[in-house]
Amino acid sequence: MIESVIGVEIPLYPQMTEDEIALRLEQEEAAHLGLMAFLKGQITFEEYLDILEMCEVDMDDYVPNLESNLMLLEAFDAFVGS
Repeated sequence: MIESVIGVEIPLYPQMTEDEIALRLEQEEAAHLGLMAFLKGQITFEEYLDILEMCEVDMDDYVPNLESNLMLLEAFDAFVGS
């Protein structure tokens, strides 16, 4: 479940060239590998965020969304745990 909260999807658009699509797919793979390494404790969360930045993830959008999702997850866990 945490994977879906902190993971990212690199969007593809119809007007992209084959080279742009190939780059996006490589970025998606790198972000996924970074996420898996973080979840296994092989890298820190800061290192995971660095990977996302290298993959051109818009951190100004990602971080606030992540914070919001984590707060919702915490509230859900508290509700279910009650």
